[in-house]
Amino acid sequence: MSEDTSSQHWRRARVLINSDALLNNLKRVRDYSPNAQVMAVIKANAYGHGMLHAATVLDSADMFAVAMPQEAFALRASGCTKPLLVLHGFNHVDELEKFSALNISAVIHQSKQLDMLIDSNLTLPVDAWLKVDTGMHRLGISENDAEHYFALLRNSSNVAKIYIMSHFANADERNNELNNKQLDRFIKVTNDIDVECSMANSAAIISMPKSHFEMVRPGIMLYGSSPFAGVTAEELGLQAAMQFEAELLAIKQLKAGDAVGYGSTFVADRDMTMGIVAAGYGDGYPRHAKNGTPVWINGHRCQLIGRVSMDSISIDLTGVKASVGDRVVLWGRELGIDEIAAASESIAYELMCNAGAAYFSIR
Repeated sequence: MSEDTSSQHWRRARVLINSDALLNNLKRVRDYSPNAQVMAVIKANAYGHGMLHAATVLDSADMFAVAMPQEAFALRASGCTKPLLVLHGFNHVDELEKFSALNISAVIHQSKQLDMLIDSNLTLPVDAWLKVDTGMHRLGISENDAEHYFALLRNSSNVAKIYIMSHFANADERNNELNNKQLDRFIKVTNDIDVECSMANSAAIISMPKSHFEMVRPGIMLYGSSPFAGVTAEELGLQAAMQFEAELLAIKQLKAGDAVGYGSTFVADRDMTMGIVAAGYGDGYPRHAKNGTPVWINGHRCQLIGRVSMDSISIDLTGVKASVGDRVVLWGRELGIDEIAAASESIAYELMCNAGAAYFSIR
């Protein structure tokens, strides 16, 4: 495990990253998509896991994807030579020129980018990933424009190699009818074009093998979270890469009728033993976690009681042998992050990013 303590070493909560779990999850990606190359998505500081660390551990991936140009620039500055794709592409000529100088590929998802790429005077050509909107209705050009855009890119001296990609809107819902509609639209767009393609995210990698094409783009599954509600990461052979832990700060006795925390949202219905854990929303723990959200300590699953504070949470320790200073797992190997996310009416992506933001910075 690696731990970053550069910015908040004085906090009693800590995030640790399991490199072996990252490698296991990358292997699972390849198991699910043996005939495709793997573009590991390490945007948003590798979903809170530390982008530069993740890039080092996942070096056996075929290429990396990030969202912002600055993320790609930071990777190159760190010595990363892996092929890189910026999913948002470029917005300014100076960014495009830097893509050229640093051998960074760009997604083209609107006409402004196409015009800028064609009209620029680049030192070296860049790879272009033409993004087609097949039903997500976020970024991407119209299906009807794909052939025209592709032809313009193919005839430009500023373009080295062209790829075509799209993105599923509901791949995490296995039976959503839009999934097959999007796939059919994508195949229709690319069927008569000799081009390498990419469409599958984590959910599609697992459940839609026809969408794998030449390159898959795993994100959340690399970090050990299931992309499907009702299916655990363990069932998919994934391992938790983020271990979020804290210390037991204090132990108190409650009497029936005692209320706990801000807003008195929990009232003891019996005499109880309560533990105070040194972690809160200031450490990235979800503020909206409900009473009953599980927490692990000394082999026991305990329950959150009361409202989450900035620096602490309260748990029911009744019947549990524990001492001040004991290790408390908020999520990780012993307790799946997807369960905590569900109890917080959130998703694992948000929890990972928030916890990681408190401990890992892009340097």
